[in-house]
Amino acid sequence: MKPVAEIRSEFIVVLDKSGHGCKYILIVFNIIFAVVGFTSLVFGLWLNFHGNSRDMFDISTAKNNQEGIDLEVFEIAVYVLVILGLVMVIVGSFGDYAACSEKKMALQVFSVLLFLLAMAEITVGLLAYFTWDEIAENLGKLYADLYKLCVKNKDKDIAGLLTFIHSMLHCCGLTGVQPNDFVGKTCLKVDDAEHSHMQSCRENITTFSDNKAPVVLGCFVGTGAILIGEVICTCLLALKIHRDSDSR
Repeated sequence: MKPVAEIRSEFIVVLDKSGHGCKYILIVFNIIFAVVGFTSLVFGLWLNFHGNSRDMFDISTAKNNQEGIDLEVFEIAVYVLVILGLVMVIVGSFGDYAACSEKKMALQVFSVLLFLLAMAEITVGLLAYFTWDEIAENLGKLYADLYKLCVKNKDKDIAGLLTFIHSMLHCCGLTGVQPNDFVGKTCLKVDDAEHSHMQSCRENITTFSDNKAPVVLGCFVGTGAILIGEVICTCLLALKIHRDSDSR
């Protein structure tokens, strides 16, 4: 059996090495975290203030009007992108400051923030899993909103997004019939009239999303596990700094 002093010495060596490694891991992780958050924030703000998408907020229609644009899902998507992006930028920037400055208090605060984010990720993943039918339906509604907006304004940016959706899901519009207008160009080309009818994208999105709940849950739980790993790394760095300050 090894003496206590030898075990303690080996632990200190491992702690020093892991502490140095964790510092650089945290710096890289937080840079990526902040960049992803900034991208989400900019995209959300662009959706909110982009001229044609802002028209959605100026449309007032009866709820039973099938041609009207339902703003609720679109607004939720924009708010989620902006709030999530802002939180990620703040946490990522603070994490880089904590790792670079090697201040114990900053690292402790950062580890608490990471832990709360990890718990939030896992909670959201579980909620998404158990309410996936409603989420899939809302995704279909969001597509319908974008489609109607593209028909109204002939927006090239939204048309590009619709082209991607149509090619990925092999569908076309709200009815499946390829229209001979601006939006019709976003659908897959067909050879003849016999094959001109495709699936409705709104229904196809709901069907496509039906078996994706476990995948979404895995993504959220996996992200939460990564954040918990970063919490452990932050604690190791804080322990190393504490030991270094005690040895001086």
